[in-house]
Amino acid sequence: MTTPDENKVLKIIKDAGGECTIGRIAKKMGISPNYTRVILRSMGENDVIDVVSHGQVRIAGKSSPRQEKRTERSNGMKSNGLERYLEDRAKWSSF
Repeated sequence: MTTPDENKVLKIIKDAGGECTIGRIAKKMGISPNYTRVILRSMGENDVIDVVSHGQVRIAGKSSPRQEKRTERSNGMKSNGLERYLEDRAKWSSF
């Protein structure tokens, strides 16, 4: 369930074509960019929006195939890196 502020953010992003900057959202809502980031962080944690690039957000589910591929690749790297680290750590005799 989204809050009234989150609904305003979604409307602003939709009106901007599905992608918008933090500064534009803050200006249209009449709030500070820092408070806007708090709202966007909550929305991101609930998978309502995605961060496209530094300072730019998009409604979740409207990503380009290129963005999806990049996300899959980075997720795979994280898990492989963690597995590799744990395997190496198991071989260490002391820390």
